[in-house]
Amino acid sequence: MSKIEEYAEELSWLDSDERLMHLIDLAKNATTLPEELRTEDRKVNGCVSQIWVDAGVVDDLVQVYYDSDAMITKGITRVVCDCFSNIPVEEAKAIQKEDFEKLGIKELLSAQRRNGLGSLINNIQQRVSIL
Repeated sequence: MSKIEEYAEELSWLDSDERLMHLIDLAKNATTLPEELRTEDRKVNGCVSQIWVDAGVVDDLVQVYYDSDAMITKGITRVVCDCFSNIPVEEAKAIQKEDFEKLGIKELLSAQRRNGLGSLINNIQQRVSIL
């Protein structure tokens, strides 16, 4: 089962308010990107909140590092980054934006924030594509 499918299963049992609370809980327990790595080249453009993302390969597995200045956004960012992390590069490259529809997160977001989610996924896909 892919990480996207795991999160989809986890979130499917929750109503909208519970999903938002769960995303906040995920954000509270998330790692943070050190301040010195919160640079313009790591910033995701097109988001209402600030998000910083970086990706690399450790022991032949993709690792995506992230942070955000807003709790719900950080929770969403954690979910998306987790889905790309700890898997082989080729598997990460095969993940499509549409795969995230299963999560039911878009329905919780305004149109502008949905665009930001798309920008986040695009940013990670671009970073993974050059690994």
